[in-house]
Amino acid sequence: MISSDYSMAGGPPLPGPLRLPPTYAFAGRAHELATLRALLPRAAGEGRRAALVAGDPGSGKSRLVRELARAVADDGVVVLYGDCDAVFGTPYGPFQTALEHLVAHTETETLVRHLGPGGGELTRLLPGLGTRVGELPAPTASDADTERHRLHTAVTDLLVGISTEAPLLLVLEDVHWADAPTLLLMRHLVRSGAAARMLLVATFRDAEAEVPAELADALVDVTRTEGVVRVRLGGLSTDEVQEFVRLAAGVEPVAALIQAVHDLTGGNAFLVTELWRELVDSDALEIGTHAARLVRPAAELGVPTTVREVVNQRLARLEPGANEILELGAITGAEFELETVRRAAGVSETVLLGSLHEAVKSGLLVEASGRLLTYRFAHELVRRAVTDRLPAPRRAEIHLRVAEALESQADGQARLAALAHHFAEASPVGGVERAVEYNLLAAESAMRAVAFGEAEDRFRTALDLGLRDEAERAAVMLRLGQTCHLAGHADAALEAFAETAELARSLGDPELLARAAIGFEEACWRPAFHELGAVELLEEAAVALPADDSELRARVLGGLARALELRGDSGRAALARDESISMSRRRDDRRTLGMTLAQSYWSRGSSSNEDVNRMLNEARALGEELDDVDLQGEALSWLVPSYVVLGDHDAAREWLGQLLAVARRLRQPFLSHVAEHYAGAMALCDGDLAEAEAAAARSQDWARLLTGRDAAGVFGIQMFSIRREQGRLAELAPLVRLLDGAARDGAWRPGLIALLAELGMKDEASAELGRVLGAGLGTLRPSLWLASLVYLADAAAILGDAAAAEALYAELAPYEGSNVMIGHLVVCYGAADRYLGMMAAQLGDWERAERHFMAALAFDTRLGARTWLAHTAYEYARMLLARGAEEDRANAQAQLGLALGVANAIGLPTLTMRATELGADLAPAPHHPDGLSAREVQILAELARGRSNREIGRVLHISEHTAANHIRSILRKTRTANRTEAAAYALRRGLVPAEGS
Repeated sequence: MISSDYSMAGGPPLPGPLRLPPTYAFAGRAHELATLRALLPRAAGEGRRAALVAGDPGSGKSRLVRELARAVADDGVVVLYGDCDAVFGTPYGPFQTALEHLVAHTETETLVRHLGPGGGELTRLLPGLGTRVGELPAPTASDADTERHRLHTAVTDLLVGISTEAPLLLVLEDVHWADAPTLLLMRHLVRSGAAARMLLVATFRDAEAEVPAELADALVDVTRTEGVVRVRLGGLSTDEVQEFVRLAAGVEPVAALIQAVHDLTGGNAFLVTELWRELVDSDALEIGTHAARLVRPAAELGVPTTVREVVNQRLARLEPGANEILELGAITGAEFELETVRRAAGVSETVLLGSLHEAVKSGLLVEASGRLLTYRFAHELVRRAVTDRLPAPRRAEIHLRVAEALESQADGQARLAALAHHFAEASPVGGVERAVEYNLLAAESAMRAVAFGEAEDRFRTALDLGLRDEAERAAVMLRLGQTCHLAGHADAALEAFAETAELARSLGDPELLARAAIGFEEACWRPAFHELGAVELLEEAAVALPADDSELRARVLGGLARALELRGDSGRAALARDESISMSRRRDDRRTLGMTLAQSYWSRGSSSNEDVNRMLNEARALGEELDDVDLQGEALSWLVPSYVVLGDHDAAREWLGQLLAVARRLRQPFLSHVAEHYAGAMALCDGDLAEAEAAAARSQDWARLLTGRDAAGVFGIQMFSIRREQGRLAELAPLVRLLDGAARDGAWRPGLIALLAELGMKDEASAELGRVLGAGLGTLRPSLWLASLVYLADAAAILGDAAAAEALYAELAPYEGSNVMIGHLVVCYGAADRYLGMMAAQLGDWERAERHFMAALAFDTRLGARTWLAHTAYEYARMLLARGAEEDRANAQAQLGLALGVANAIGLPTLTMRATELGADLAPAPHHPDGLSAREVQILAELARGRSNREIGRVLHISEHTAANHIRSILRKTRTANRTEAAAYALRRGLVPAEGS
């Protein structure tokens, strides 16, 4: 049940800002209001809907949502409200305001019932929640993305639960001023709150200058979600202006008055009301019994055409005391409490209340209902017009007065943010000590609320203001680096950690240096910044620390191992890793030991795959022993690809199931993203294309919640691989030109070449392949090396490019007998021997090709990789037919049967089509003497005409090398000693048709 604090209509009270009594009747916007009312879900099961209400400043967005709120509240809808502040933002401020109202007006029993298992996470936003509902578990400490996701889930769960009691209307105003955490939570609520019987209405200014990048991204993401509509408010039409004037005047206006008001305001709703007020106050109107008209021509009115002129005229009519109160209020923010202004003004109660009354009467302020008497500016443009009039020293002086007034009021996150802002702005006249103190307090408060961007801004402000004590500055700089890392700002994090290290050197503080080095390396590895100095900084820290065993030293060595490995120095990496492991074992520090072992996946260059797998299994076991689910997740996230590298897909599938279970338990976005893209890779191997696509989409959904990581490449590679098998690669054709421009010298270039070849754009594919070979394959090593090789191998096989095949075979040879895994199990393409067989076949090296294909068949069968088993069988059949021996035909038929059987069973239309076309070549062949194949008869005829191997290759569209291999086979079958005898053999047997036949 909702609490007994009901409104007249029988529902909970409207939030204070929505109860503001309108000065004028509501005019126009009838269609927009009806649209929003119709969107509100009433019946159980209707689910969440959302409306994005856009318009210029003063277009009437706020009035529209107030009319909506009043209308639906009368029907028993629970209305929640929060707005974004133009001056300083509290992380999640609109949601905090809305949820505080909900908690205040909902019975305790109902709250407890709907808080759900993650209710403790809400204390990040509502620190006093526990005093209302009883003890709650502390918020879970984890990585930044996970903490944020858990908070978002807790908010969503509460709103979903409450909406089972009554429909909800959640209004978020002015989201163009929203901080990043607010926008992320709004996106989550729209995307994940489908079960909530709720209408979310967000208002924002849509002028290009008013839409920051964060909002633009959020709007794109939200708009493509089902159940979301956009409503745009333009200027009022002439008819709507006429309706407003008629309601305001009480009589019908004459046409000249309507035209003048519309022309001077452009139909902007705010300017219409301000102009009307100005016309009334300046006696420019005559309102008679039957009509309202202007008493002088519109050109002589001197009416302002901008709100600043309107506000300046109104301010000029006020007493000095009222102007001072308005200045105090404008500096305080869009909304301010009477108590704050009372403390800051330093005037008598009579003067204060009189000045406020005069400002309200003028229409510049409106009184907001609530337990605490608060005031709001009629419009943000009014507040800005007031502050713009103030010289800088005056603004700083007022900020100081407001800050000191707030300092003695109630605690809270919003208060800390306000104090940090006002003392920082007041620093020219009030000193920096309190400004630094409050910015640091506000930063830590934002960190607890997982609002890392806000925390970063506060730490930077404190540093910019100046910290005299170098040790304190170093500690804050370290904290800034950690915050930037959590916010996903890798470059800023690295800069802060580097500066911390410099400060640590000057202070002679080895522990601080070590923490800076650890942070620097952690900020480097995920974005793949391998050459920025992490190794050198960690080595310096290791030397500076005492030689004794310690957790900090073990962590430095563990980070050094990863940094060295990623830079290619595998030998030294192994030494650092082993020392970290030994140190942790000596100290019985099982968590640090587990984390170092979990990082051993990166040690594959210095340890065997089997040794890495053993270390990862030990890390997993330690996680279970310590009941440390985070450690289990870290170990499992690398154990799955470790088993794929070992070619043990049964074990990989088993531990993938465990990883998915841990990911569901932890709900860590990164872990869930990784687990799902593993699931997609394994499903593609197994031949379940529908599940592969679904898992890729789930992985991409989780990736949207990550900071500092662009997972688009993972999704792109997976979808390329899936679409290719589905026979839907042509859907990517519009991307070809885009990729062509973006991938000329990038990691996507080999994939682009494969895409061009697959789509039949062979000339372009050949040209691109030629450019890669001309530059040398080694230029591709810095990107996804193995992926580059197999994509180019696919292209070379389609194009019949022997030169490419020869170069690629040499690079693929070290992978013989292994599993082709791209990245960290982004995709798995099965046996590397398939690609080696394809390249050997292009070279006419039939025995080697057959050996590779037979090995690949056995390997893919053992993996249970049905997709790649079908491809291997098809490529083996191609090779057998190309060899052309009569004894190969039966085997080729068998391999095609295997390829077609599997392809049809699991649904591989592209492969089915190709195998079917190839099967046509297995029709009974004409008899040729001595077991010569049809291809060999062609080559023998050209040889008899006196053509060289190169000329034969050009005529028959094969490589010179392939022609030579065929000729060796011809000499063996015909028992001839050389080319001359073979030519004579061809002429005797009539195997040389006339030219042109």
